[in-house]
Amino acid sequence: MKLYRLEIAILITISIIFTYAASVSINQDNMASGLLRLHVMASSNNTHDQEIKLIVRDAALEFCEPLLEDVSDRKQVEYVLKENMQELANNLQKVLWSLGEDKSVVVSLKEEYYPTRDYDTFSLPAGKYLGLRIIIGEGKGKNWWCVVFPPMCNEASQGNNTTENHKVSKKYSVKFKTAEIIGNIRSMIFG
Repeated sequence: MKLYRLEIAILITISIIFTYAASVSINQDNMASGLLRLHVMASSNNTHDQEIKLIVRDAALEFCEPLLEDVSDRKQVEYVLKENMQELANNLQKVLWSLGEDKSVVVSLKEEYYPTRDYDTFSLPAGKYLGLRIIIGEGKGKNWWCVVFPPMCNEASQGNNTTENHKVSKKYSVKFKTAEIIGNIRSMIFG
C-alpha cells in the first residue's frame, strides 16, 4: 500500500513539473511571436571592434526607428524590414566605410535561438525569436542583444553597454531559467 502511494505521489509530481514546463514554454512562444530581437555581432573582441559594434548598432536603430514608428505588429515589422533590408545593409556598410573600416556587414532577418537576457527594466526568456542579425566582419566578437520591436533598444543602448550587470526579480529569473532549460532541450532535439 505504501509503494502504491509513493508511485501516485511521483506521478503527480511529474505531471505538475510537465504542466509547469509546458506553461512556461507556451508563454515564451507567445512572447516571441510579438517581438523582433536585435543581434549585433562584432568582428572580434578587441576594443576597437567592440566600439565599432556599438556604432553600427546605433546606426541600425536610427535607421529602423522611423521605418517602424507606425507599425503595430510583428508581421508588419517583418514586411517593412524585408522591403528595406538592402537599404539597411548599404547604410551600415557606409557607416563602416566612414569610420575607415574595410570590414563587410551582413544583415539578415531569421529565426534563431537567444539565451535569457536581463536588462534594467525587463528580461526576456531564452528561446527562438525572429531576429534582425547584423554580422560585422568575421562576426567572432562579443554580441549585443536587444529588442527592435517593440522598441526597447534605445533605452538599453543609451545606458550601460553590457548586459552582465542588469538586475531582474527572482520570480522572473526562475521562470526564465526554466524557459532557458526547455529552450536548450528543444534546440538539441529539433535544431
